[in-house]
Amino acid sequence: MISFILRRLISVAVTFIVVSLIIFFMMHAIPGGPFDANDMPVSEAVRDKLMANLGLDQPLYVQYFRYMWGVLHFDFGVPYQSPGDTVTGLLSRAWVPSLVLGGLGVLIGAPLGILLGMAAALNRNTWIDYLASTVATFGLTIPVFVTSMLLILVFAVWLQWLPASGWGKPERWILPITAYALIPLATYARYTRSAMLDTINRPFVTVLRAKGLSERRIIFQHVLRNSAIPLVTVFLPMFIGTATGSIFVEAMFRVPGLGAYFVSSIETRDYPLEMALMLMITFMYCIAYLLSDIVYALINPRIRVGGGQ
Repeated sequence: MISFILRRLISVAVTFIVVSLIIFFMMHAIPGGPFDANDMPVSEAVRDKLMANLGLDQPLYVQYFRYMWGVLHFDFGVPYQSPGDTVTGLLSRAWVPSLVLGGLGVLIGAPLGILLGMAAALNRNTWIDYLASTVATFGLTIPVFVTSMLLILVFAVWLQWLPASGWGKPERWILPITAYALIPLATYARYTRSAMLDTINRPFVTVLRAKGLSERRIIFQHVLRNSAIPLVTVFLPMFIGTATGSIFVEAMFRVPGLGAYFVSSIETRDYPLEMALMLMITFMYCIAYLLSDIVYALINPRIRVGGGQ
């Protein structure tokens, strides 16, 4: 297991470096820049001075190594749109709303999705199965900004039960978290239904029934455990994906999270902020998949993590 974890850590480090190279050079390959003449009508001398102060007049490989050296020391630079602040300070403040929004969305949506998938699998081809499948399909196919608009229209405009936007008071969290939670709910409902139907039809379940085990024990002790592997595989990446901010949900409900900074950093070509956000998301996805692999191996001891199988 230790050898497996070490190999996976090396893989994470290599992936992180490769992704950082791709992001950095693609970011600078796009025409224009943070001090483009169309966006910032200043003299050539002033522009050159700004570029020199920020090191943007250096060759790209020099800029890359300087930036990554700073990252190794947890220094992600100064955002161009807030020169008096640091990228680390800015993201640490924006992280909280995104983490609350995404974390609660997954923690609420995932268990409900598992229950919905279980109900569908245990009542296959009944109205419960059709209803669960419809809800899951609705959650996966309808874009989240459409769902957000529907929630605002019904609960904020027509019924006037909840505020349409903002952040801070708990009642302002309900609509954005609901819009968020539909994604893990739908995903887990589909995964759980498929995994349980696959497991229920296996020969060992028939043997357990023949031995006289109760249906409850078969489902919760054997079927659900064997169905857990695909659920674990998607849980951590999904949690990271939602916790790092949803651009559309945060924009629709005016949540001051990472999504807002992600959009503004791209629009203003704020290289340090844009780079920090992409690296942070990459790093967290790498760690999430690493943890998923470890949990996967722990759940299923038959997997030879070091034997190439």
